[in-house]
Amino acid sequence: MRITPFMKIFIIPLVCLLALIGAAPAEPYSGHHATVELLAEVSEIIPGQTFHLGLRYELEPHWHVYWKNAGASGLAPEVEWELPEGFEVGALEFPAPTRFELSGLVSYAHEGAPLFIVPVTAPKDLPVGQAITIRASAFWLICEDVCIADEAELELTLPVGEGTLPDENAALFAAARNAQPLADFGVEMSTRQGEGGLVEMTISGLDSIEDAEEVYFYAEAEGVIDPNAEQILLLDPLRLQVSLDKTYSSDLPETIAGVLQVGDAYYVVGSDAAPQPEDAPSSPPVAAETKGFEQRLLDLGPAGWLILAFLGGFILNIMPCVLPVLSLKVFSLLKHTGQSRGQAVLHGLAYTLGVVASFVALAGVLFALRAAGQWIGWGYQLQSPGFTLGLAVLFFVFGLNLLGVFEIGAGLVGADAKISQRNDLLGSFGMGILAAVVGAPCMGPLVASVSGLAIQAPVSLGLLVFGVMGLGLASPFLFLAIFPQLVSKLPKPGLWMETFKQIMGFLLMLAVIFLASVIGSAGGTSGMVQLLLVLFVCALAGWIYGRWGALSKPKPTRRNALLITVLLIVGSFVYGVGQIEQAYADSTSKEKTDGPWATWSPRRVEAELAAGRSVFVDFTATWCLICQANKIPLRSAEIEALFAQYNIVSLEADWTLRDPIIARVLEENGRAGVPLYLLIQPDGTTTQLPQNLTRGIIENAVKKAFDPSTEKVL
Repeated sequence: MRITPFMKIFIIPLVCLLALIGAAPAEPYSGHHATVELLAEVSEIIPGQTFHLGLRYELEPHWHVYWKNAGASGLAPEVEWELPEGFEVGALEFPAPTRFELSGLVSYAHEGAPLFIVPVTAPKDLPVGQAITIRASAFWLICEDVCIADEAELELTLPVGEGTLPDENAALFAAARNAQPLADFGVEMSTRQGEGGLVEMTISGLDSIEDAEEVYFYAEAEGVIDPNAEQILLLDPLRLQVSLDKTYSSDLPETIAGVLQVGDAYYVVGSDAAPQPEDAPSSPPVAAETKGFEQRLLDLGPAGWLILAFLGGFILNIMPCVLPVLSLKVFSLLKHTGQSRGQAVLHGLAYTLGVVASFVALAGVLFALRAAGQWIGWGYQLQSPGFTLGLAVLFFVFGLNLLGVFEIGAGLVGADAKISQRNDLLGSFGMGILAAVVGAPCMGPLVASVSGLAIQAPVSLGLLVFGVMGLGLASPFLFLAIFPQLVSKLPKPGLWMETFKQIMGFLLMLAVIFLASVIGSAGGTSGMVQLLLVLFVCALAGWIYGRWGALSKPKPTRRNALLITVLLIVGSFVYGVGQIEQAYADSTSKEKTDGPWATWSPRRVEAELAAGRSVFVDFTATWCLICQANKIPLRSAEIEALFAQYNIVSLEADWTLRDPIIARVLEENGRAGVPLYLLIQPDGTTTQLPQNLTRGIIENAVKKAFDPSTEKVL
């Protein structure tokens, strides 16, 4: 049967859709060392009444997820709910916590098969017989000796009925309620602040508890009670002596909300009197290195931010990560040197629109995800294996085209001029999108500080800042479009452009190597092999199209060549995404524990500081080229000797893949993305280094931190 162009419109999307459906995860979700499912306590929903859902984890032995206050380190499970209009969802109800101690650091968590209950109230006007689909996007941190961030999309459908019937899961919910702390039991704890950060909490409402094997207080809010400090039971009157967290600076309330453990019993205390942890600083004071011109602009407020954003975007044009795309844009300018000024301006505006729209869209997704409770930062797109693979495939195919393996758009020869012009404008718009997507993760000079402020500003101002940053990136080509006489000074198109085009093709292949290093770093040898397999299939597809898609071939042959080419590229991409995601998952538990640049964790930092050692942390990512350039001075023998001289432990926080704990630390230090360099001393003083490092800058920062009178090293 002959495949017509009309049939291809349906066949290609259908093939892609079937491939994507085959890759969809099954329910319940089986992730890293845990199986997670969404359960309901009832089999039907009654209009206007409250029912309960549950997020149940089945954890492998020795692995744990965290309580609402994770303690010294960790992150509680987070859920974003999607229900029909009118439904109201309450907060997660946590089982009683258990203490876990590792390297002197205490965390609050759950092992085994914890069930987190959440109340849901249905609207009164819900029609009986309707099926209600409930979706939950769950995110959690699971830890043993290492921690792994994981997430799942869960779904549950319940009918609307007239009488709530117990579900087969009712026994699980009953057991989960028995595992929760006892509320309304009359237990109270009044606080009195002593000296040296000590707090005495007088216990009332219980009989004598001095014979209990264990008495311990779990504060509900983070940053209030120091989880690492010893808690001492005192008598006459019965009271518990605890220590305030070092970062807590608010007035102490009469009662601190939390859970009191007495032997095997757990009691809810002061649930309505929780102090507000956001009043307390979340990190030690930072001695920032940002000074001079940049700081003066930041101090101007939003107007200064916009100036910085524009200048930062402009500077992105010379960053290595953007050069492959800009080389294509330069080639496009050379190819169209003979066009009218009106056409040049249209192309410049299309390119600018692509850049600005992409920056705003990326920022919009960032704000939406953060509003949903997800800790992500600028550059999040390159933390996705599918996105990184897609970019590698795109650059590889473009490179094959520039190297002459095949020609794109050969069929447009002789086509209507308006159609050709329209496609050229779409190409300029697409080039703008590509420049923005590739350039956005580059934290060039001036970008880091203003983007850190932008993600914490109101959404409208944040979107404006990122939009102006995109305008700065696009401004050189917009300027050349408005003043095309500058382009006319470039060499006229000729045979030399074929050589120039091929050079651009090799530049794109360098970009593919860079993206391969990202996949190899996160997915190991397996991820790299899968990428090479995908690129091999894409090369085969390009050769087929170049061999049988040329204008000299009959029209049916060209159409079949195009169909086979598209199927090969799409099929290999869909296959590769699944395989590389698995490679990422298999390699996430690997970490370096000894020697210079060991794997960072809050626990490791606390342990080193407690031992009297200072800590230098390199927050980095493989896809961040500035980060890689800064490794040259950071990993030098001179800096290693300097760190040894001042008893500094060097740690690396790798943000190549999504890590909510790293994202939170970045935001706490005014950064939307990497790089970030922190020198933390045992007394809590933190020095933040600039994002562009030299050996002299590092030496100055270290020596000044330990001896403020030190003169600068040039």
